[in-house]
Amino acid sequence: MFFTARLIQGFNASGIAVTAADHHWWSVGKSISRTKWLCTPSLAHNPAGYLAALIRELKSRPYDMLLPTFEESLLLAEFRDEVESLTSLLLPPFEMMWRLHHKPSLYDLCCELEIPTPPTVPRVNPENLESQLSALQFPVVLKLPTSNNSIGREYCDSMPELVERFQLLEARESQRFSAPPFVQQKILGEEIYTLMLCHEGQKLGEVIYRPLRCFPENGGTSSHRESIVHSRVTELTERLARATRWSGFLGLDFIVDHNDGTPYLIDANPRANPAVHLGYLGGVDWTGILMDAVRGRHVVPVIARPGIRNRTPLLDAMWIIDGLSPRRNWATNLSHRIRKVFRPDWTLDSGHDFLGRSEWLCHMALGWQSVSAISSSLLTGRALGQCFLQSANYNPLTVLPMRQSPELSAGHMSTPLS
Repeated sequence: MFFTARLIQGFNASGIAVTAADHHWWSVGKSISRTKWLCTPSLAHNPAGYLAALIRELKSRPYDMLLPTFEESLLLAEFRDEVESLTSLLLPPFEMMWRLHHKPSLYDLCCELEIPTPPTVPRVNPENLESQLSALQFPVVLKLPTSNNSIGREYCDSMPELVERFQLLEARESQRFSAPPFVQQKILGEEIYTLMLCHEGQKLGEVIYRPLRCFPENGGTSSHRESIVHSRVTELTERLARATRWSGFLGLDFIVDHNDGTPYLIDANPRANPAVHLGYLGGVDWTGILMDAVRGRHVVPVIARPGIRNRTPLLDAMWIIDGLSPRRNWATNLSHRIRKVFRPDWTLDSGHDFLGRSEWLCHMALGWQSVSAISSSLLTGRALGQCFLQSANYNPLTVLPMRQSPELSAGHMSTPLS
């Protein structure tokens, strides 16, 4: 993933050799000098081949650590017995990772831990949809249980609109053998996102930030972001880390209610996110923390300084393309977005996700991935974020045969397929 390049640069700066592994023949991580390449099969389409490629590499030479940064973390946690005899792996048990990744299960966990979360109907029976939603107030949000980048998210202002959109989403997901959407009350407020790095429930590093610009625009991945201090969010992330005994990266999404200031947890990503570089800029040395944790050294927890801003050019490009969507005054909207990319309403401490502009190959690789995703979206009609992540997501359906293999030892065998 594009934000892992900054982690690789951090390791290289400390004199640590890195092997970048993904399914692309050319990617951002593989563009950094002094980095060894490993081309793997696709995680989404061939997880068994992906895992086998990693294991072969781990057996070929000694490694201090295997660091997953996107949804491969789920696969590696599930089959950790195949990996941990070869190297260190900072991940919680797979069952706990799935509880946070699977949004209805995350809702249940928030209720258990008394972490504010919006009123939700986590498991919907299509036969009596209206009666199940009697406790919710419109507007509401339809979400898919394990999607990312706002894929499948629909806002509904009335019951007829909800029923219509629910039926369309359910029909589409049933064709993919996936679970139907669930329903959550929409909270009107400001999004606050976090990224933390933990070891056995102790929070070692964290950046809390507000998105200044998002893709998609109505709430999604931040393309421009600013680090902040928020004591209530800090307390809630601490509670969740301790209760789950989390290890590794964890990103959390909150909405702070405009009415009473309550931060509601709406999503969890058991992996790193685009705030990696923002954390570095704010004084969080992720790579130093990782190596100290793996080597058993004491780590003094650190929170990123507030007031630091950066952006992700890839997500800016997607934000511009999103302006082409059919709507009123689309041409005016598109020209407005292009101007705002070059002249944002705020100053930036960094205009990209890398250590410096000298890594020109990283910028070229990122541009190539952008063009590929945009072309795929225009040709297929699928969401831009879906095209960019289509081969990097964990897919329980393709993992299922691995669980049934006598040659592999899965950490948890009863994971739902939704």
